[in-house]
Amino acid sequence: MKHILISISILSLLGAIPAHAQETLDRQKSVPDAAAEARPATVEEACIFVAESMLMVKDLKIGVVQSFPELDPPGARLTYSTRLDAEPQNVTDEIECQFERGAEPLQVTRFCMDSTCYAASSEEPEDRRRFEEIRALMQRLD
Repeated sequence: MKHILISISILSLLGAIPAHAQETLDRQKSVPDAAAEARPATVEEACIFVAESMLMVKDLKIGVVQSFPELDPPGARLTYSTRLDAEPQNVTDEIECQFERGAEPLQVTRFCMDSTCYAASSEEPEDRRRFEEIRALMQRLD
């Protein structure tokens, strides 16, 4: 894959690649690998990671955070907005996350957004799929 990218880069320098192909290449270079991110250390950080991953955004504006690492299962609830310039009173979207007790690193067992809960035991196949995708992303972190 690296050889292909290097070849494309060299060809683009020579003007042999159309502009739209170069734009695609540049976009791919700028997308960070999820595995390059640090592993969340707290239930708050892990819940924020779940929200960002589910919404496919790099950053969220976080409002109120309630963390319950001492409960069984440990978890967190928080408000967020995808608009980073949102006023505090407009940071109202909510996510609730639960994690496996004693798991190191943290492993999500259930999360709820927009009145839909996602877990391995979800009845809807699409909800189970979204849950498994988030778990897979969390497992890729170093």
